Amino acid sequence: MYNAYFGFKESPFSIAPDPRYLYMTEQHREALAHLVYGLNSEGGCILLTGEVGTGKTTVCRCLLEQIPEKSNIALVFNPKVTATELLETICDELHIEYPQGENSVKTYIDRINDFLLQANAAGQKTVLIIDEAQNMENAVLEQLRLLTNLETNQRKLLQIIILGQPELLEILSQENMRQLAQRITARFHLNPLSRNELKAYISHRLAVAGSNVQLFDEKTIKRLFQLSHGIPRLINIICDRALLGAYVENKTSVDTETLNNAAKEVFGKITHKKHSKRRWPVITAIAAGVAAIAVAGYLILQTEAVPPAPIAQLTNDSSQQAVAVASIEAEKQIPAVTSINAEAVAADAAVFNQGASAEDDTDAAQQPDQAAEAPPVIIKSSDLADFRQLVFSESEKSKARAYADLFDVWSKEYNAAKNGNACAFARNNGLSCLHRQGNLRSLAVLNRPAVLKFYDEKNGAAYAILTYLGDNEATLRKGETTVTVSADTLNRYWLGEYTLLWQKPPYYNSAVQPGSHGPIVQWLDQQLVRLYGHDHTPTIHDTYNDELKSQIVKFQQSKGLTPDGVVGPHTFILLNSELEADLPLLNTRKG
Repeated sequence: MYNAYFGFKESPFSIAPDPRYLYMTEQHREALAHLVYGLNSEGGCILLTGEVGTGKTTVCRCLLEQIPEKSNIALVFNPKVTATELLETICDELHIEYPQGENSVKTYIDRINDFLLQANAAGQKTVLIIDEAQNMENAVLEQLRLLTNLETNQRKLLQIIILGQPELLEILSQENMRQLAQRITARFHLNPLSRNELKAYISHRLAVAGSNVQLFDEKTIKRLFQLSHGIPRLINIICDRALLGAYVENKTSVDTETLNNAAKEVFGKITHKKHSKRRWPVITAIAAGVAAIAVAGYLILQTEAVPPAPIAQLTNDSSQQAVAVASIEAEKQIPAVTSINAEAVAADAAVFNQGASAEDDTDAAQQPDQAAEAPPVIIKSSDLADFRQLVFSESEKSKARAYADLFDVWSKEYNAAKNGNACAFARNNGLSCLHRQGNLRSLAVLNRPAVLKFYDEKNGAAYAILTYLGDNEATLRKGETTVTVSADTLNRYWLGEYTLLWQKPPYYNSAVQPGSHGPIVQWLDQQLVRLYGHDHTPTIHDTYNDELKSQIVKFQQSKGLTPDGVVGPHTFILLNSELEADLPLLNTRKG
């Protein structure tokens, strides 16, 4: 009802577990890493717990979009079943045939085991995902444990990912559940959002829905945090009602009065006490009764770029043993043995402000001067020693060095001590920072040099720039030295975090989409004339119309982007690459 009023293309606060709306806090990245690990480990159980509405199912749906081709996934979203019904559900999910009518447990187990052996022989992994596992009877949990016994002499045949509420931890701590608890190789618990994360969460969902206007001020955010306790599902419910209230009252944003009225509709009569312990069970109970989870399946990201594959740190809380950090590049699953502490992700030296995203920049683009220096010497090697020497030597200085190198390929001289914030320096020089979490495939599409963040076996972070990306190899640079390694080697230490520079067009403040108008649309129209010549008829208006959209969709399809007609940083970057000469690119050895 209020979407058109606020300029949304869809409701920003739906409670459906849509991965497009997943705001990746550090803990959500870690949670996703646990699930990715489940796809790449040699068996056992992964446990992900969290309060009602903290995003467990949404994280799981995000995982579904990154499933490697050679994987079989069984999803169980209704755990209120008997042990026999559980096995039957698994057979149905994996398309395993079984006799009609009543069957014994052995009948199902034999057929599941045969399927797993055939899948293993074909190089396929099989993963079982159980949601709301706290509702399972003990006998069903015991049957789940028995499934982990299906194995060959070399490996387990089935990886099991268990999602549940905190009560599940109490169940697993019982003496009769110790055998299942011992099968859990990694654990993670999702906490509610902090106040700062809540603010970023709101901005993220508004932006995905099509608005870059902040509709909730600081005072309202503070009150929302008090009401929701940082639980995403409650945040969504309250914000949805609050936006409806603002629409009915013809307000341009949500104030605390409107927010409180919305909360009263959701919770009934509320008090203004902070973090009332009496109210907490009521809030939890209401959240538990909100609409049922949407049907399982693949949800295709509607963002503009090739879907990124976010990865994060992984900690084995139960045994503190080293675990594999998974790289989820499209076709290759290359686990690397490393010991990563989840807390290490949060520690990051302040060379640039991660909050200064490209979408927030407003500077006009300028064409950089060209470099005249001779290219550095290339060191080809498949030896990890060369890679480690380049990336992890003097790692405490590597971030400043990496950004100096990145500006150098753009013919800009940057010094962290002298120039301070790297992204502010970029804006002052006609460039913008683009921070993303992705994989080599998404970097290949954007085709720009980028600063990559690496982690060694002792959780130490280090940075280097990627200057060349081939089909199976990549070149990294540090100062005047480069090293070329296989993509597999790079993925062992890179978890997907990157930053690149791009030239923002004049008048650009937010993504251009149908209905947008102003000078940025005229500028975009001129670029399409340059690109398509007589095949594009210039518009005489400054409104993004169907003709412009059709040409943009055509361009996006040709470049491997999602053809949604929305023109954001990724489309502008590729337009710039197509029309401007001598830009630094990844598909060349230069720089």
